[in-house]
Amino acid sequence: MRIRSYKARTAAEALEMVRQDMGPSALIIQTRPIRGRGLSGVFGGEGVEVVAGTDDAPAGGAGETDIPTGRTFRHLHDTLISSGVLPTLARSLVEEALCRYPSPAFAQKFPAFADRIAATPAGDDLLEAVGGAVAKTLRIERGQRPKDGPKVVALVGPTGVGKTTTIAKLATIAALRHQLPTGLITIDTYRIGAVDQLKTYSEMLGAPMAVVRSESEMPAALERFSDRAVVFVDTIGRSPRDRERVNELAPFLSHAPNAETHLVVSASAKYEDALLTANNFGKLRPARLIFSKVDESSRFGSIYNLAVQTQLPLSYLTVGQEVPDDIEVTTPMRIAQLLLGDEAEAGVAGRIGA
Repeated sequence: MRIRSYKARTAAEALEMVRQDMGPSALIIQTRPIRGRGLSGVFGGEGVEVVAGTDDAPAGGAGETDIPTGRTFRHLHDTLISSGVLPTLARSLVEEALCRYPSPAFAQKFPAFADRIAATPAGDDLLEAVGGAVAKTLRIERGQRPKDGPKVVALVGPTGVGKTTTIAKLATIAALRHQLPTGLITIDTYRIGAVDQLKTYSEMLGAPMAVVRSESEMPAALERFSDRAVVFVDTIGRSPRDRERVNELAPFLSHAPNAETHLVVSASAKYEDALLTANNFGKLRPARLIFSKVDESSRFGSIYNLAVQTQLPLSYLTVGQEVPDDIEVTTPMRIAQLLLGDEAEAGVAGRIGA
């Protein structure tokens, strides 16, 4: 196999260089961000390096594979890479989507992955195919209500990801849309204005609120809300690089061992940073993933990467600041739509309560 590296400002530009040099059968091996003079010294700032490979002499000889010239699964593969999906995961996702186009004779004619995806047309059902593949490769779950006592939902995550606003959305939906007796607890007495922000929503909803300043106050706060159907717990944002400060939250949550803890990660976070967040918040035993700020991101590969790598179920996506409207229940079709971008059909959202 012939392997070469291509550097450009964007993934799309690098992929175009690959296609022009190696042709449509080239296989993307790796893609990574680069900085400064890594771009051959032509221009500074950030860029992308794509490593691709191709066979110098494809089986059957040039021109004998009868590869279509329209939109193919090769284009799907490149779109996933451009969206930030890791190359190994992009290949697995495409292979799973290809299973929806079974043809033994076709597979025998194009045994190589690169040739097969270049020869497989991507029809109008591409979104459905990718959505089905997403459903098989990651977990999406909605929380369950406990048989006894209130359901306790805690949100944890880095500073600035929108935990308090997300709790306001969920609490508003629970209290007003579903008419559930709701309670609010905040242990975020560190950030200026955090208590007042949640208190405003508490008063609007007519939902009682408790401020917990130390771990020893947590049992009394939970007991106070023992008659509630659901209790939302807002926590202090911590830098994912400061594992010691993250672990300080564990004693608070230990008083609610059955709490459904959601790790909130920004959709605009780089995959490496998102993975660091998941690893260093792991001691808090998150059971779900919420991706916030979807409206502020243009690439969504990190959502898929983190969900597959951690195998934590996805629960919600937040798509703006409006309370409570800008939050969605995650679905495989919605993830597929985000990954495909302009390639996806419009209007597969699945908002809460829709």
